This record gives sequence, structure tokens and C-alpha cells, in this order.
Amino acid sequence: MFSFTVIIPNLHTPSIGETVQALEQQDYDRAQFEVIVVGMDKYGLVRESDVARFDRSERPLSPAQARNRGAGQARGEVLVFTDADCLPRPDWLAALAERFGDPAVTVVGGGVAFDRQNYWMFADNLSMFYDYLAEHPPGERRQLPSLNLAIRRELFEAVGGFDERYPRPSGEDADLTIRLRKLGHCLRFEPRAVVIHHPPRNRPVDLLRHGYYQGKYSTKVDPRYSDEEGLPWPLGTRWGVVLSAPLLGAAVTLQIFRRYQNLRKYWYTSPAIYLAKLAWCLGAANRPNWND
Repeated sequence: MFSFTVIIPNLHTPSIGETVQALEQQDYDRAQFEVIVVGMDKYGLVRESDVARFDRSERPLSPAQARNRGAGQARGEVLVFTDADCLPRPDWLAALAERFGDPAVTVVGGGVAFDRQNYWMFADNLSMFYDYLAEHPPGERRQLPSLNLAIRRELFEAVGGFDERYPRPSGEDADLTIRLRKLGHCLRFEPRAVVIHHPPRNRPVDLLRHGYYQGKYSTKVDPRYSDEEGLPWPLGTRWGVVLSAPLLGAAVTLQIFRRYQNLRKYWYTSPAIYLAKLAWCLGAANRPNWND
């Protein structure tokens, strides 16, 4: 049986208590996993126990900083990352342990599920995580999101963890998993390891803001990854992204529903997804000018 360290960045998230509670109810030997919450909790929702502990920071940390700080304290063989607005299902760790039973497996991303009660939250989730839905079959992915990501600790340490230049929860997971893939590690997708994602994005402005920052820190407009991940020239230039935004947004929206036939029943989310992709283009045109 594998030992896990679950790491959760937190910045006053109202649902963090539910996340920790869901982890304490895992169908997995409690002696074989630990939970580390890193960050700030003004609501006092993090309850420490024999499983969970809280590393309180004196200032707000970016998700990349918080995850690296938690990883530095980890005792588990495998680091598992999730977010403070996620609820892991009871068999989450057991499903991950089954995959890591193969010594060749070094990186695994789990499935994402979410409800459809709020239109804007549903569209936002679908826009960002359509490749990682729990209803998809297992397989290989080019990137994996950090809301449900497991990596062998030795490998995480060897590649230097998350890049802390990313100031927001956008792009740092793509950057890490692309680096892992380029080193020859297969990014495996295991849909049975499910977290339920319920972010506080209930309004159009929330969807647009999220799309904007996803574009701003996207690897598709990052010169470091232009050879493999980048948009074709001239779409990858700042003005190219702006001028082609209506066509790019439409193309990506259509691609989501063409690639996955099981998502076509959610066609009514396409206007909101299109808006999210327009916001992505605006963010991509304002990408940071980082040096390698």
C-alpha cells in the first residue's frame, strides 16, 4: 500500500472544511496518508487531526508557492494535489494507489465531476476541464490540471516542483506537467480517481475573469513552449491573438463538442464557453514577458 501526502493550497476558501472532511473519510488506511493545508484561513475552517495539519502562512501565497511549501514537508511516497474547492470521492486515493502499483507509472491525473445547477459555473468547468471529465475513458494526456494530480515525490523534487513565478492559479500546472512529459514521463489520466469541483464562479464576470487569466498564463503563448505547444504564427503573436479572437474562440468552442460526442448534450453552454474563450484571447494578448 502506497503512502500519500495530499497538499491543498488555501486562501480563505469557504469550502476548505468540507474538502478536509472528505479526505478524512477516504476508504484508505489512515496510517498511509496525510493531508497538509498550506496558506491562510480567516474563517477557522481547517480542523487539524491525526490525518490533517495546517501550515499557516503569514502572507498570501500563490498556489505554486503553497504546493511547493507543502511538498517540502511531505512524508508520503506520492504527492497528491487538489484544491480547496474540490471534494474527493471516498475511493479517490484507492483508485490512485491502484495505478501507482505499476512501477512505470510516475504521474497520474484524476477525473473531474461537477454539478449543473448554476449555468455559469457549469460552463466555466466545462470550458476548462472538458479533457478531464470523469465520464471519459482512461488514457494519456498532454497536460494535467493540479486540482487532481499525483506525482511520485522523488520525481517532483527532481524537476524542482511548480514554477513560483506564476502568481495565480493559472498555468503553473500545465508548465509542470509539460516539463515532465518532455522528460519522457507519460501523463496518465485515470477517470476513476474523482474530485467534484465547485468553484465560486457563479456569474458571467467570474467566467470571464477566469478565462482571461487562463489565457494570460497559458503555455500556448509562452515562448518557452512555442515549438510544441504554441499557436501557429501569426496567431501566437499579441496582435494575432486579438485580431483572430472571434475565430479562435469559435473554433475552440466547436472543437470541444466535436472531440467528445458525450458533451453534445450540453450544447446550451456553448455561448458561455465562447465568451470564456474570447476572454482567454484577451489574456493571451497580455501575457507576461518572462525571461527563461
